[in-house]
Amino acid sequence: MNRTFHNMNEMPPLRKVGLLTLIAALLWGAQSFFAFSLAGADGLEGAAYASFICLLPGWLVLYVTSRYPDAGSQASAVLLGTGLRMAFVLVGAVVLIKTRPEWGLLEFYVWLLIDYLVFLALETLMLVPSESDAYKTSQPTPNH
Repeated sequence: MNRTFHNMNEMPPLRKVGLLTLIAALLWGAQSFFAFSLAGADGLEGAAYASFICLLPGWLVLYVTSRYPDAGSQASAVLLGTGLRMAFVLVGAVVLIKTRPEWGLLEFYVWLLIDYLVFLALETLMLVPSESDAYKTSQPTPNH
């Protein structure tokens, strides 16, 4: 039952969620070294919050697009993901500004920016078919 997926768009929803979660954990692991080196325990905590704030909307978008696959195009799914991610990031940043006013660029914001961009790219890869797939579906099939 080993199926090879030629791109992330073909993956089942649960596998996409697992992959997104795995990449989030690996990204946080890589960030944690630098965060701790640059800002100590606060940087480590800020990097964890940043990863979590960006992972939640990714899960939500993958759920919604798997639950309602015919609700719209891939472009609307990416737009939904971008909007949700931006809303989560804004709310999360405001909450952390209020609760941790001593945190600056190295404790939180740089990790939030990195996570935001990485998750946005991953989500786009998971939701939008590659150019070669679009080309294949637009070509007529030969009649034999």
